[in-house]
Amino acid sequence: MSKRIPAHEGMLCHFIKHARPDLVKTIKRTQKIETIVVGLGRQGTRHAGLMQEFGTTVTAGIAPGRGGQRIHETIPVYDTVKECLEEHPNIAAASIWRHYTTARDATLEVIKAGVPLIILITEFIPLRDVRDILVAARKHKTRLFGGNTPGVIFPPEGIKIGMLPDVFYPEEMRPGEFGSKGVTIISRSGAILYHMSDGLASAGIAQNAVLGVGGDGAIGSTFRQLVPIAMDYENTDLVVVAGEIGGSQEELLAEDIKANPGQYPKPMVALITGAHAPEGKTMGHAGAIVAPGQEFGTFKSKKKALKAVGVPVVNSQYDLIKEVKAKIKRKRYFEIDRYYEKMRLKWEEPPKKPSWGTITTKVAPNSLVISGYKLEEIIDRSTLLETAHLLVKTELPAKKVLDGHHKRAVKAALMAAPPVTRFKGEDISQALAKSFLMDEELSQMPQAGKDGPVNKTIFALGRFARYLAHILGTEAALDKATVKEPFANVIYRAVTGEEKVDPKRSRMVEAMVVASVDHGVTPPSAQATIIGASVRPDYAMAVASGIGAITDVHGGAGAKAAVFFQTCVAKTEKEKLGLDKATEAVLKEYMNRGQRVQGMGHRVHTQDPRRDALWKMVEKNGLAGSCVAISKMVSDIFEQVRAMSLPINVDGVIGAIVADMGLRVDLAKALFVYGRVAGLSAHYFEEIASQSQMRRINFAEAVYKGKELREFPR
Repeated sequence: MSKRIPAHEGMLCHFIKHARPDLVKTIKRTQKIETIVVGLGRQGTRHAGLMQEFGTTVTAGIAPGRGGQRIHETIPVYDTVKECLEEHPNIAAASIWRHYTTARDATLEVIKAGVPLIILITEFIPLRDVRDILVAARKHKTRLFGGNTPGVIFPPEGIKIGMLPDVFYPEEMRPGEFGSKGVTIISRSGAILYHMSDGLASAGIAQNAVLGVGGDGAIGSTFRQLVPIAMDYENTDLVVVAGEIGGSQEELLAEDIKANPGQYPKPMVALITGAHAPEGKTMGHAGAIVAPGQEFGTFKSKKKALKAVGVPVVNSQYDLIKEVKAKIKRKRYFEIDRYYEKMRLKWEEPPKKPSWGTITTKVAPNSLVISGYKLEEIIDRSTLLETAHLLVKTELPAKKVLDGHHKRAVKAALMAAPPVTRFKGEDISQALAKSFLMDEELSQMPQAGKDGPVNKTIFALGRFARYLAHILGTEAALDKATVKEPFANVIYRAVTGEEKVDPKRSRMVEAMVVASVDHGVTPPSAQATIIGASVRPDYAMAVASGIGAITDVHGGAGAKAAVFFQTCVAKTEKEKLGLDKATEAVLKEYMNRGQRVQGMGHRVHTQDPRRDALWKMVEKNGLAGSCVAISKMVSDIFEQVRAMSLPINVDGVIGAIVADMGLRVDLAKALFVYGRVAGLSAHYFEEIASQSQMRRINFAEAVYKGKELREFPR
């Protein structure tokens, strides 16, 4: 991607400053100009994706009745503009794609919400509706483009709002680095824009902004209003006005130039189309019609008015390029071959490979990133409830929100357990899955609305503590929990049955849960949940499917790893061997029996990032013992014995910590399942919000589209 100019230095920010100067400070700080798309029919949805691909920050879509969904897998949808601005208060621009029968109400909603810039794509809006829109726009100081506009595009900024294609070329300081100078094009016609752009670019003339004012008879912003703002932008060298017959925009512009010459300090060239159009015949746009017998609106009248104030008028692309070159003294903004190469690559671009996106977790060798934050940092600094919120909402919760989550989770943990009996020899995953399916309290917890998914996830994590306590027989200790203590204590009570809680031990248990929350869309538990969610079952059914997929093969190695470490320690004590020698001996015994050492090896990581975070924390809390010591040396010993590199994974480290803390070994799997509930919840809600029902899922086609790597707040 080429290096764009800073957002606060561009023409779009310049326009926003005229309408809402308070937003400029935010834009300068964040380097983002946030936009919304109102109306998510076929065209609105399609162009939302194209705008995003171009580089526009499309923060949200607005579609009544579709709140909680996501388009293009990354753009959240809200029912109303008001709801959107409660979550995203810095929206600077909106494009409106509603049908002309509902465009009035949609536009008024955006205007009254205080969005400073509106691109009204809709055409043929009834004049009485346009009147209401224009009155409201003037009252609220909103800059309105359209109706019937193809939109606006700012090439050096990598931002477009509307349907203009990526065929405009900016100034290039050096290959791949844009500059902000150039020609600004303001046009009544979309089609003419493309021809002008190609002609200018073919002569090395850059466009710093291209603005479609709209082709309907009554529009929000005219040449007279826009040209002075464009000329006030320091990096505009010249303005091209592309007009057409009909209406009086060009004549009124000429009058204003004559009356206020100081507002027009830069050169201008006008291209007027329709020189040979017959009177009374509409030519393309609703406004492109000359009324019989009128002395304005004709090609002749427009040309006369503009030439009288010193603006050259042309009627062909050839003459336009000639005039512009003369005005800018033949300045060239980029190497012309660069433009031709760009267009060649666009034409020859191969079809995109099939893919689908997830915004939850990015998985790469030795790297795990959840919504932009490294998982090892999350383990060290975040609680389970904070992490669950991050998984579902892609941001960390504010303190007030987190306090609400805490109360909800503790309340859920203190409710009676569903009537589940664990059969003799039954895997703990199966018993926990049954608890999910039979929990009436969980099934009745609502999940609709913008906060419904995260609230249900938090409630489920509270209920999970009760399930564990019921299955393990620790409910008496859990019942002593209160909202005044950390949720880590609630987990610890359920896991251990201890009424007196050691903060370091409870924090360590919670850290192991957090370490297990998610590993992307490809693990069997995630796949089971996502496939289930694709047919829109109840939340508990889909999550229970994922829990049921956590077996000794996937996610269950921790318990067997704990037994291995305990065996090594026992051999050390019994035979008076060093830990390394005892571990080597036990490894050989396992190999002689053809028995696999669990908790070692990983399909993605050679150095599991969760491993080091847990080692660091267990040492910090003074809970590391012989089993943790063995976990740090076992990979090297294995390589000496078998001449194979098999690094220890998160299951193995959890098994070692569980063993050193003196906990039941089967809790290693229980803790893994506990954490994974948060991730499975996120995958369930992501699937139903962003993907079509009953889709064919190729998990190898999944692509991370979430937030880029960012620093975890301290």
